[in-house]
Amino acid sequence: MTRQERIERAYAAVQAHKAVYYNNGEYRRADFWDYAEIFEIIEDLYEVTGDKGLFAQFEEMYRFTQRAYTGDWHKNPYNDDIMWLTIALTRAYLYTGEQKYLDTAKLNFDKTYARAVSEDLGGGLFWRVENQCKNTCVNCPGAVAAMYLLKATGDESYFEKAVYCFDWAYRMMFEPDTGKVYDAIDLNGKINKWSSTYNQGTFIGSALMLWEKTGDEKYRTAADMAAKYVKDEMYRGGIMNNEESGNDLPGFKGILARYIRRYAAMTGHPEYVEWLRANGDSAWENRNSAGIMQTQLGLKTEEMEYDVFTASAAVSVIVNAVG
Repeated sequence: MTRQERIERAYAAVQAHKAVYYNNGEYRRADFWDYAEIFEIIEDLYEVTGDKGLFAQFEEMYRFTQRAYTGDWHKNPYNDDIMWLTIALTRAYLYTGEQKYLDTAKLNFDKTYARAVSEDLGGGLFWRVENQCKNTCVNCPGAVAAMYLLKATGDESYFEKAVYCFDWAYRMMFEPDTGKVYDAIDLNGKINKWSSTYNQGTFIGSALMLWEKTGDEKYRTAADMAAKYVKDEMYRGGIMNNEESGNDLPGFKGILARYIRRYAAMTGHPEYVEWLRANGDSAWENRNSAGIMQTQLGLKTEEMEYDVFTASAAVSVIVNAVG
């Protein structure tokens, strides 16, 4: 398949998802961080096509989220949710120069970082406002958000925050010999060693951004190992055919896809994009009559309504498989 054909497929996947779930800025039954991920899929499609027309939908969605959640998101107790929308809006500022996106992102990152940061459990950020555990799912997106804010503002304090968050994840949640990224640690010091596409992906992404900024091979090696673990150990180079249960888990691999594309491009490992393409091909072949694809990319998608976030994962895989 040519690159142009993959681009056409990516647009078709995005449009099918919109046709089922989207109306005038609102994705039906989408929650706060669902919007953040869908924002990023639009941005990924822009990155691989250069099509600035995509930001008309982005602006519609931004206006809806402002109505739904206001410009201050701190009623949301999940610190990781806020980091995700910070990432999406800061990326949008970098692509469009629209100041309001940056202003909203910066306001909410700064408040969230201040309420989440502590030296308990080795440093880093707490997951929720109750401060019961520290998780990869807030510290690695926190590092990514800080690095984007560094690019957007030139304020080096964001680099320091990114290093702080990533360093916690590297010390507390990472097996450097295998590349496995753990999930969380609670106040009793108990570590949940479960690994997910979400955590592997954001660990890779934050390591890559720090490597790009510093040239420090520690970050490159960490990204290498985490990428190798997810492709070769979690999936044995095959189809991502899991993460189907619950409300959030089914959307996780869409986040991984973004960072695998960047990893392949930055490190000269095209075999990772080929792996994404095999997964995207499988998902596309298994789509239902509406063009919707479930998160188990090797199984036929049923003729039913899936959760909007569940149905976004394969869309992200296909978009990022453009390379």
